Amino acid sequence: MKILEARGKIKDMKDARNMAEKIGGIFKGFYSRTDVIFKNEKADSEKGVISLIIFKINNRQTKNYIFIHKIAEWSDKTKTDKIILKSKFDKEEEALDFMIDHYGDGLKEDYKYSREGCEYHLDKSGIFIECIEKLGPTIEIEAENKKQQLFLLLVAAV
Repeated sequence: MKILEARGKIKDMKDARNMAEKIGGIFKGFYSRTDVIFKNEKADSEKGVISLIIFKINNRQTKNYIFIHKIAEWSDKTKTDKIILKSKFDKEEEALDFMIDHYGDGLKEDYKYSREGCEYHLDKSGIFIECIEKLGPTIEIEAENKKQQLFLLLVAAV
């Protein structure tokens, strides 16, 4: 199953949470995390973003370390990601070993930022309402198809 991700800026997190609940979204929990972005010194930088997500607070059903390599496509106010490689780990050491196994020693930390928010589920879609450091409030939709994403993003924009 291929999951599509799209993100858009929103004005108010509370309004977005109310809308998620109004359309039947099921609250799954709060989280706080840091995203560490890496540069691959041995590869073309146009090959996407390589990051390690480290959860500080995690009331969600996921592991605390998530490695992800994705290519982002931006349009006016939204971003859609194509996932190249994603893996989840219990320990930081496991994640770092995985990164070295798949990308060698060419990965170097480039920058990092924090985000905190909450997660909702609606049918087979994930709704993430969060405040991202230096970006502000956003909503991210993870869905199986563009039609689901578009519907949820339009609802969030209202």
